Amino acid sequence: MESNDLINAGMQRAQQIASDQEFLRDLIQTLGSTEGVLRSALSGMGHAEQMLRPAGNEWAIVEVLCHLRDLEREIFPARTALIRKNDGSMITAFDQDAWARERKYSSADPYRVLEDFCGARRRNIELVRKIRDDELDCSASHSEFGSLTLRVLLADWAASDLVHTAQIQRIRLWRYYPEMGPFQRYFKGALRIKE
Repeated sequence: MESNDLINAGMQRAQQIASDQEFLRDLIQTLGSTEGVLRSALSGMGHAEQMLRPAGNEWAIVEVLCHLRDLEREIFPARTALIRKNDGSMITAFDQDAWARERKYSSADPYRVLEDFCGARRRNIELVRKIRDDELDCSASHSEFGSLTLRVLLADWAASDLVHTAQIQRIRLWRYYPEMGPFQRYFKGALRIKE
């Protein structure tokens, strides 16, 4: 390999490392912000509102919280550990709707669930802080999706937080919708109201 090729290869690797470190920093920031977002969303909200399903097949806020808690306690840390082994381990899919029924999400105490989530999240942020850049390309085999790298799993973890906190905010929007008068038309898309 010529010296220019070595220099270019070295520069590309340095950029990749910087990119990996930026990815992990952003991931930790995203995961770290979720507790505050959830606490803020629940503050001042009555029990009935936390239990209300916006539509028949959509989860109530308490059910979304239970889902996040179970992901945080059972799914993401276990999958992270399996992938970090980088030994071809198998990751088994799970049925989130079955968990919601079997674990009686709809009757859980939202504040207890939030505390359980927050405790698990704090432990998991420490787990994520220990991930090395070179582990991001480790992989395991998922029963539904095939090969998954640690980078893909971590991106899913952050995306799950963002999607579910937005879902909770969308449910909260229903509180104000009836009072919005002519402005309702601007929020029909956010609330998935068909014309």
